[in-house]
Amino acid sequence: MFPVFLGEQVSSELLAATLAELDDTLQVFEDKFLQNKAFLIGSQISLADLVAITELMHPIGAGCQVFEGRPKLAAWHRQVEAAVGENLFQEAHEIILKVKDSPPADPTIKQKVMPGVLAMIR
Repeated sequence: MFPVFLGEQVSSELLAATLAELDDTLQVFEDKFLQNKAFLIGSQISLADLVAITELMHPIGAGCQVFEGRPKLAAWHRQVEAAVGENLFQEAHEIILKVKDSPPADPTIKQKVMPGVLAMIR
């Protein structure tokens, strides 16, 4: 999200490594946490589902389609959205989903945030 927000390019090597790590993490999420349950804790939606879906919406906001090719994860996403209500779900994620279509951050904000961002991605 930071490169999108800051309007910075990411090297193809860093992007590939990040996407590979995301793919591994999604596999662990499916195998260890979601397993064959409707929701993370069982048959009812919980705070765990809401926190997890919020985290997964960040890559979506950056243009990464994390649910594609992952039917179990996609089904869980649909179930969480249905449990919350489609309108409320979209409203809750509206800002994050529009980031990729927004102009980069103001240069003053970018200057303040950039050192911390660079430290995290190096």
